[in-house]
Amino acid sequence: MVREERCLQQAKRGYCRSTTTLVAVLGMALVMLPLQVLADAPLACLKESIGKITTVLDDKAFRESHSRAELNAKLIGITQDRFDWKEIARRSLGLYWKDRSQKEQEEFSLLLKDLLIHTYLDKIVDNYSGESILYDKEVIKGQQAFIEMRIINKSEKSIALGVRMLKADTTWLIYDLIIEGVSSIKNYRVQFYDIMRKSSYEELINKLQTKVQELTRE
Repeated sequence: MVREERCLQQAKRGYCRSTTTLVAVLGMALVMLPLQVLADAPLACLKESIGKITTVLDDKAFRESHSRAELNAKLIGITQDRFDWKEIARRSLGLYWKDRSQKEQEEFSLLLKDLLIHTYLDKIVDNYSGESILYDKEVIKGQQAFIEMRIINKSEKSIALGVRMLKADTTWLIYDLIIEGVSSIKNYRVQFYDIMRKSSYEELINKLQTKVQELTRE
């Protein structure tokens, strides 16, 4: 039980291993993709997307004239459709995904979406401080793309970050972040497997629902 609670606390942070809040801030920035873009330009999409989210965060007048709830709502409105939530849910449940009904798959996808969006919001608003980004490499293979980049803070320390994307019609959707070589999706899967093997899928859903309720009350 203690370990399960620890895993859910780690899920609330978005990944198991401890990383800086800087990664959390830029992690949410990465989910912003334009509504209509060239499908063969994931790097261009990513650069434009990060620019849009940081514009909101850098707008001191907006932040001073609007409530925290309004700022959060604006960020949610921008980001909620930019992940491939079904793909994230499918990969996070791994072998257990096929055992779930279509209704359960949809329920889990929406629940995970709520958990991750609200997990990142506070970290973005509280910790973003104008970091720099260096884009190192773009690799496109069919329907998938991988971007290698580095986030540089004001102390000139860098964090390696990879972004995995899938092509969806005329846009690219993000389904995984690789933080210092560690996949976020794999970390979610380890956490969820641990809970389901010790208890059940129903218990996992209950725990995630509880965490979402806690986040939305804060």
